[in-house]
Amino acid sequence: MNIKLFKSEGKSFSIQGFDRTVSLAIQKHFRLTNYQILVLTWLKGLWTGLLLSLVLHYFITH
Repeated sequence: MNIKLFKSEGKSFSIQGFDRTVSLAIQKHFRLTNYQILVLTWLKGLWTGLLLSLVLHYFITH
């Protein structure tokens, strides 16, 4: 699935290409390996899930 965001000078940018560009920029800026990026992504998902479950728990119990 390739969703187009916008067109600029005949070039079209997709979400997938933008995500890859941002990921590479972060990786180069902080000098991270591919494995470190993978662990960072996993921790971000874990943190997001934890926060979401706490918010849902709060709304269900109160």
